[in-house]
Amino acid sequence: MQVMHGNLQLPSNISSTKCEEYAKAVYVQTISPVLSLNAKTNNVSECGIVSVPLIIGGTAATEKEFPHMAVIGYGETADSQLGWDCGGTLISELYVLTAAHCLESRELGPSQLVRFGTTHLDEPDPDLQERVVVARIPHPDYKPPLKANDIGLIKLEEPVEFTPHVRPACLNTADINPGRKALASGFGKLSYDAETGSKNLMKVLLNVYPNNRCSKAIREQIKDTMLCAGHLEGGKDTCQGDSGGPLQIVLEKPYCMYSVIGVTSFGKFCGFANAPAIYTKISAYISWIESIVWK
Repeated sequence: MQVMHGNLQLPSNISSTKCEEYAKAVYVQTISPVLSLNAKTNNVSECGIVSVPLIIGGTAATEKEFPHMAVIGYGETADSQLGWDCGGTLISELYVLTAAHCLESRELGPSQLVRFGTTHLDEPDPDLQERVVVARIPHPDYKPPLKANDIGLIKLEEPVEFTPHVRPACLNTADINPGRKALASGFGKLSYDAETGSKNLMKVLLNVYPNNRCSKAIREQIKDTMLCAGHLEGGKDTCQGDSGGPLQIVLEKPYCMYSVIGVTSFGKFCGFANAPAIYTKISAYISWIESIVWK
């Protein structure tokens, strides 16, 4: 089967193939026993995914739990006071998936730098990697101030090095049914009235709802290319600064991999009752993503 994209033909399993390939980065090679003449090289798992997940109403993420998590910086790269105002998802050696509205900041201008491999923005981390942004690619149908097609790609100046702390996530290619639970992660505000985002990477478990549930809450039409997720009782949500980050599920196979089902897009409030948020649905944009990232 092939997916058509303009004049381009792409195999529909590119994302799945890359998912299998990137899963290998969870292993590190060790030699044991050290002093033996018959020493063997072993692949040892460095999986950091927490099997039972413990943002607003969320808890701090642990080391290596979200190795695909990216945080996007704005302002002058020589300035230590970069604004880390959006999240993203590493999906290949050179590309980060984010929201189209995160490609540029109203106050600080275009995205400049992307950081990977850290759960604490203000603490030194030997596993941290940073890359300069060389291209910002919004979806061609993104027309602000309309919120549809709020998805974009960032191209990095140099490839990241895959490690157990920094490795891509998979892209979801199937529909997600309401009733499913998914995990959001980000460095956004911890409350609606907070002045700044969190310095620690946070995670929160959310429910996926029918889109008409979000339409009632925010009084806007929710398109089929969007997902509605949150916690109707309130207290659990994404917030400002989480935009562009992943809404994800853990895969059974391949081992220790997340599948990103949505990109954090917008919401009316943060953590209020009956006010779920909107996420751009990844499965609706697979052919566009593949045509750029793996062309």
